[in-house]
Amino acid sequence: MAPALRDGDWLLVDPTTRRWPRRGSVVVFREPESDVLAIKRVAAVPGDSVRISAGILHLGPRQAWLLGDNVAASIDSRRYGPVELDALMGRAWFRYAPWRRIGPIRRPGGGQP
Repeated sequence: MAPALRDGDWLLVDPTTRRWPRRGSVVVFREPESDVLAIKRVAAVPGDSVRISAGILHLGPRQAWLLGDNVAASIDSRRYGPVELDALMGRAWFRYAPWRRIGPIRRPGGGQP
């Protein structure tokens, strides 16, 4: 799948999301290994089960599984595991620059964010 975001995109981020996190949403968070701000898509939410190489991982009540859209090159939960909800900073929902790409950030397949 092609990445939804590109270098140079300017985003509006909503830190006050009520129903959070939601599968398919793009979130800004602090990476567990480095504390660097990163952007990934929510693939699984608290209470979900995720298939990993070692078997099935059951997410805790305060954990999310985050994946990058560019599977081949992404460093994400497949490397550092589940991300605590406290590390999530907000939901990226709108791109306001560059002008050619202005608009809401869509879910895979073109659905609403």
